[in-house]
Amino acid sequence: MALIHAARSAVGEEGCVEIWSFDPSPFSVLHPDVQVDRITTFPRRQELLLEAGADSVKQLVPTPELLGLKPEAYIAQITEMHTPQYIVEGAGFRFGNNRAGTIQTLHSLGKQHNFECIEMQGIEVTLQDYSIVKASSSIVRSLIKEGRMQDVIRMLGREYELSGVVTEGDCRGRELGVPTANLGDVQTMLPRDGIYAGKAIIDDIPYIAAISIGTKPTFGSQDCVCEAHLIGFDGEIGQYDWPLTVTISHWIRDQIKFDSEETLTIAIEQDIQSAIKLIESTA
Repeated sequence: MALIHAARSAVGEEGCVEIWSFDPSPFSVLHPDVQVDRITTFPRRQELLLEAGADSVKQLVPTPELLGLKPEAYIAQITEMHTPQYIVEGAGFRFGNNRAGTIQTLHSLGKQHNFECIEMQGIEVTLQDYSIVKASSSIVRSLIKEGRMQDVIRMLGREYELSGVVTEGDCRGRELGVPTANLGDVQTMLPRDGIYAGKAIIDDIPYIAAISIGTKPTFGSQDCVCEAHLIGFDGEIGQYDWPLTVTISHWIRDQIKFDSEETLTIAIEQDIQSAIKLIESTA
């Protein structure tokens, strides 16, 4: 968002701000044996960038040929195709084969190719524990893995989202009187196992959601699932194959193995009340 705002300030309202964004991550091409967790899908990233003020978003597919270009060849290719007036990047920007290009390289190449390099310093974010960190995708991933969803919101400037398709589960929630939507085909990373509070919007109507992520220790299941109980939703959870997006904003508790279904049901009701209080307190 800071990059977009700087670009807009440079070109004015009549100018064009175009974002170039790699998808998938270049790291996944260079190191195919290492999993790179997604924070957003590319279509959702495009939506967010356009909402933030970009005029267009270009997807860069990181082929070995593209990643093998020297910094000078890469910038020459860009300027030949687009003749930018400005290129806006962060101070730690690295580009080209073996990450040889730096922000200083970009400044120098700008003089050769008639564009100005606008250098942005990192954005600092104060977390709930009062620590101050620079915003980065790696820290966002770390916070999500720890279930620190309020800090994720501070870092992203929005609530974290999970999108998928409602699929058939084992119907345990329905048997306990608390039907849940089992979210399948989720393409972004899940927070750590636990119970969370969040929201969902269905047919333009917002619902508070109590969300369970992980296994079901009370029933001995080892499969990781994401289930959402939509409070006040009177639709047919038993219908499947419809898209659902939930936001996850608050941690409630760890997953626990209960001695009986009765104690589990009591805990679920407490989770629902906790979710209502947490969401309503931040509304």
